Amino acid sequence: MDRTQTLSMRRVAGFTLIEVMIVVVIVGILAAVAYPSYTRHVQNTREAEAQGQIMELASALEAYRAKHFSYKDADYTVLAPELAANKFYDVDLDIDGSFQSYTIEADPKTGLMSGKPKLTFSSSGGKSWD
Repeated sequence: MDRTQTLSMRRVAGFTLIEVMIVVVIVGILAAVAYPSYTRHVQNTREAEAQGQIMELASALEAYRAKHFSYKDADYTVLAPELAANKFYDVDLDIDGSFQSYTIEADPKTGLMSGKPKLTFSSSGGKSWD
Protein backbone atom coordinates (compact mmCIF):
# COMPACT_ATOMS: atom_id res chain seq x y z
CA MET A 1 0.00 0.00 0.00
CA ASP A 2 1.50 3.32 -0.92
CA ARG A 3 1.48 6.52 1.10
CA THR A 4 -1.35 8.23 -0.84
CA GLN A 5 -3.79 5.44 -0.08
CA THR A 6 -2.88 5.59 3.63
CA LEU A 7 -3.56 9.38 3.81
CA SER A 8 -6.91 9.07 2.06
CA MET A 9 -7.97 6.30 4.46
CA ARG A 10 -7.09 8.50 7.47
CA ARG A 11 -9.20 11.35 6.14
CA VAL A 12 -12.30 9.18 5.83
CA ALA A 13 -11.97 7.97 9.42
CA GLY A 14 -12.49 11.37 11.16
CA PHE A 15 -14.28 14.74 11.06
CA THR A 16 -12.83 17.94 9.74
CA LEU A 17 -12.70 21.07 11.87
CA ILE A 18 -15.35 22.70 9.67
CA GLU A 19 -17.78 19.82 10.24
CA VAL A 20 -17.27 20.00 13.99
CA MET A 21 -17.77 23.78 13.98
CA ILE A 22 -21.02 23.42 12.00
CA VAL A 23 -22.33 20.95 14.57
CA VAL A 24 -21.34 23.30 17.42
CA VAL A 25 -23.18 26.19 15.74
CA ILE A 26 -26.31 24.07 15.21
CA VAL A 27 -26.29 22.91 18.83
CA GLY A 28 -25.82 26.52 19.97
CA ILE A 29 -28.79 27.70 17.91
CA LEU A 30 -30.99 24.91 19.26
CA ALA A 31 -29.95 25.73 22.83
CA ALA A 32 -30.64 29.45 22.30
CA VAL A 33 -34.15 28.62 21.11
CA ALA A 34 -34.91 25.93 23.71
CA TYR A 35 -33.62 27.60 26.90
CA PRO A 36 -36.17 30.46 27.09
CA SER A 37 -38.97 27.99 26.46
CA TYR A 38 -37.62 25.74 29.19
CA THR A 39 -37.38 28.57 31.73
CA ARG A 40 -40.96 29.70 30.95
CA HIS A 41 -42.13 26.13 31.47
CA VAL A 42 -40.32 25.90 34.83
CA GLN A 43 -41.77 29.27 35.93
CA ASN A 44 -45.29 28.25 34.96
CA THR A 45 -44.94 24.91 36.73
CA ARG A 46 -43.72 26.55 39.94
CA GLU A 47 -46.50 29.14 39.74
CA ALA A 48 -49.16 26.44 39.26
CA GLU A 49 -47.74 24.51 42.20
CA ALA A 50 -47.95 27.61 44.41
CA GLN A 51 -51.52 28.24 43.25
CA GLY A 52 -52.47 24.71 44.26
CA GLN A 53 -50.81 25.14 47.65
CA ILE A 54 -52.69 28.43 48.16
CA MET A 55 -55.96 26.66 47.40
CA GLU A 56 -55.05 23.92 49.90
CA LEU A 57 -54.42 26.61 52.53
CA ALA A 58 -57.77 28.23 51.72
CA SER A 59 -59.48 24.89 52.22
CA ALA A 60 -57.64 24.34 55.51
CA LEU A 61 -58.61 27.85 56.64
CA GLU A 62 -62.27 27.13 55.93
CA ALA A 63 -62.05 23.92 57.96
CA TYR A 64 -60.35 25.90 60.75
CA ARG A 65 -63.14 28.50 60.70
CA ALA A 66 -65.81 25.79 60.80
CA LYS A 67 -64.18 24.37 63.92
CA HIS A 68 -63.26 27.65 65.71
CA PHE A 69 -65.96 29.99 64.27
CA SER A 70 -63.29 32.49 63.16
CA TYR A 71 -59.82 32.66 61.61
CA LYS A 72 -58.32 33.98 64.86
CA ASP A 73 -54.93 32.40 65.64
CA ALA A 74 -54.90 30.50 62.33
CA ASP A 75 -51.29 29.76 61.41
CA TYR A 76 -50.55 28.97 57.79
CA THR A 77 -47.26 27.28 58.69
CA VAL A 78 -49.28 24.64 60.57
CA LEU A 79 -52.24 24.49 58.17
CA ALA A 80 -50.17 24.38 54.95
CA PRO A 81 -46.57 23.35 55.67
CA GLU A 82 -45.80 22.79 51.97
CA LEU A 83 -46.73 26.37 51.18
CA ALA A 84 -44.77 27.66 54.16
CA ALA A 85 -41.72 25.74 52.92
CA ASN A 86 -42.10 26.87 49.29
CA LYS A 87 -38.65 27.88 48.02
CA PHE A 88 -39.95 30.10 45.24
CA TYR A 89 -42.59 32.25 46.97
CA ASP A 90 -42.73 34.31 50.16
CA VAL A 91 -46.18 33.81 51.67
CA ASP A 92 -48.18 36.10 53.94
CA LEU A 93 -51.58 35.44 55.51
CA ASP A 94 -53.50 38.61 56.43
CA ILE A 95 -56.52 38.11 58.68
CA ASP A 96 -58.79 41.14 59.14
CA GLY A 97 -59.57 42.67 62.53
CA SER A 98 -62.91 40.89 62.88
CA PHE A 99 -61.22 37.53 62.20
CA GLN A 100 -63.90 36.72 59.61
CA SER A 101 -61.96 37.18 56.36
CA TYR A 102 -58.44 36.68 55.08
CA THR A 103 -56.13 37.36 52.17
CA ILE A 104 -53.26 35.10 51.16
CA GLU A 105 -50.41 36.76 49.27
CA ALA A 106 -47.48 34.96 47.67
CA ASP A 107 -44.63 37.10 46.33
CA PRO A 108 -42.21 35.44 43.92
CA LYS A 109 -38.67 35.30 45.24
CA THR A 110 -35.76 36.54 43.17
CA GLY A 111 -33.95 34.33 40.75
CA LEU A 112 -35.78 32.39 38.10
CA MET A 113 -39.18 33.54 39.42
CA SER A 114 -38.40 37.26 39.18
CA GLY A 115 -40.80 39.05 36.88
CA LYS A 116 -43.74 36.82 37.75
CA PRO A 117 -46.80 38.48 39.31
CA LYS A 118 -47.81 38.30 42.97
CA LEU A 119 -50.40 35.62 43.68
CA THR A 120 -53.33 36.63 45.89
CA PHE A 121 -56.42 34.82 47.13
CA SER A 122 -59.10 36.19 49.43
CA SER A 123 -61.82 34.56 51.50
CA SER A 124 -64.39 36.18 49.24
CA GLY A 125 -63.09 33.98 46.41
CA GLY A 126 -61.11 36.60 44.51
CA LYS A 127 -57.85 35.37 43.07
CA SER A 128 -55.23 37.12 41.01
CA TRP A 129 -54.57 34.33 38.56
CA ASP A 130 -57.99 34.30 36.85
